[in-house]
Amino acid sequence: MKFYIVKKDSRLAAIPAEESVLNEYKARGFEFVEVIAARDEPDALSRTTPHAKRPKKWLFYGSTLVILSLIAIIFAIK
Repeated sequence: MKFYIVKKDSRLAAIPAEESVLNEYKARGFEFVEVIAARDEPDALSRTTPHAKRPKKWLFYGSTLVILSLIAIIFAIK
């Protein structure tokens, strides 16, 4: 069976691959990610690609770099 993977913020959902259901989810603010062939909804979510599961990983690394740079600048000024 095919499922559409949709996401809103960091929440993922697997819905049956029907256009009418997808349009309902889009109206609620979800965005389409990909189509997955799986047995059921939990199986479809486990087969999603890693970039769909963790899209904000770069944000964590970038903010960590900025904080460490600010600390280094403060110690360099003193």
